[in-house]
Amino acid sequence: MKFLKRYQKIRPLIGIILSFLFLFICLTPQVRNFLSLPQNTRLVVGEVNHIDLQLPTSLQNKLQMRVQDPSQRVFAAYQDPPVVVNEDISGYQLLALRPGEARIQFNLFGYIPLKSIRVETVPVKYVVPGGHSIGVLLQSRGIMVVGFASIMGADGEKKYPGKDQGVQIGDVITGVDGKAISSELQLARIIDQKENNPVRLHIKRKDKELILPVKPVYCQETERYRIGLYVRDGVVGVGTLTFWDPESSQYAALGHVIVDADTHQGIDVLKGKVLSASIQTIRPGKQGQPGEKIGIFNENGPVSGTITHNSSCGIFGKTNKKLENPFYKYTVEVGYAHQVKTGKAQIMTVVNGDDIERFDIEITKVYPQRQNGKGMIIRITDPRLLSISGGIVQGMSGSPIIQDGKLVGAVTHVFLNDPKSGYGIFMDNMLSQMPGFQYKPSGFSTR
Repeated sequence: MKFLKRYQKIRPLIGIILSFLFLFICLTPQVRNFLSLPQNTRLVVGEVNHIDLQLPTSLQNKLQMRVQDPSQRVFAAYQDPPVVVNEDISGYQLLALRPGEARIQFNLFGYIPLKSIRVETVPVKYVVPGGHSIGVLLQSRGIMVVGFASIMGADGEKKYPGKDQGVQIGDVITGVDGKAISSELQLARIIDQKENNPVRLHIKRKDKELILPVKPVYCQETERYRIGLYVRDGVVGVGTLTFWDPESSQYAALGHVIVDADTHQGIDVLKGKVLSASIQTIRPGKQGQPGEKIGIFNENGPVSGTITHNSSCGIFGKTNKKLENPFYKYTVEVGYAHQVKTGKAQIMTVVNGDDIERFDIEITKVYPQRQNGKGMIIRITDPRLLSISGGIVQGMSGSPIIQDGKLVGAVTHVFLNDPKSGYGIFMDNMLSQMPGFQYKPSGFSTR
């Protein structure tokens, strides 16, 4: 009884001593290093990642690092784990065997869990690097409202029949009176036929489907019936092809979504095509004003294909013939976000005619967790390219970025206040939008 009373008196002191002891242990460099190990990491199949624990030998000998095996069904065939663990003198090595996910567990004395790491293993991918200058012709699914036009009525007043009935800029007109339409000409013909009878516009507004009745007004100036809308059914422009997949004949280009110039909304693809573009001249960029490639379409060039997908990570489709890159006789390996580092790299693009050229750049910052097309900041360092274009210009979007012999990304944006610098997208993100490719980036940081 006396011992129990004495223990109750000193128990708070024991708690304080243990708390200080635990805090002291946690503040040691070795333990801080252990606790700072990432909760998630990523490896490419065949890649090795070394984990250096830097713990005292006596403690390290009591630690075990092993793959947590998922439960196996009785009748399921045994399958090797995506990653294996090998112990060495200073820590452990993780070797990726196949695509998948695994959880690595650190246990003290073999059964007390201290820390776990989720490991994602991704497939090796080989592609033909791009750099080809391309012309893009894209027809939207429906026609997009890009503005309002006044109509001078018989009474001398300006009228806006479409706007007055609730039509908004950015709306996509997908049909009229139950019939699908895909061009400005179709819409104009239907309105002329209806004369002053109301038409029912089928509208897509973001995720909503609407039907708005609009009565055409006779325009004294054009001598036609109109509904007072400026519309556009597609876009035309110049960009750069990022890569071509010889296994599927699929390509990826631009690295960002194609948007309407007036509404800044992404265009839903009805149909489209890409073809070679020959660069005639470049209007150099300067602070506050982006430059631009100016080219003409060349139907006899090496690039010819369809556009099937317009996404936040670029445009995708298939080519009609094989593509080649003059600097790479064979395919190159894709580098994933966790493999990209700051330092020297190169881009490939066309600045004159049809010839792909290589130019030096520097990757100044890397944000592995970003999936918005702005995963890295790049800076043009090549004197020749700076003298020609002043830096990054419109039409360079999609220019492949090569680092350490791997295709790691593509140019996407230019900084308006500094044309020498801009953003690049990771190949992870472009591949995630490529039809038939299974890898989807998880979005966690590995640094």
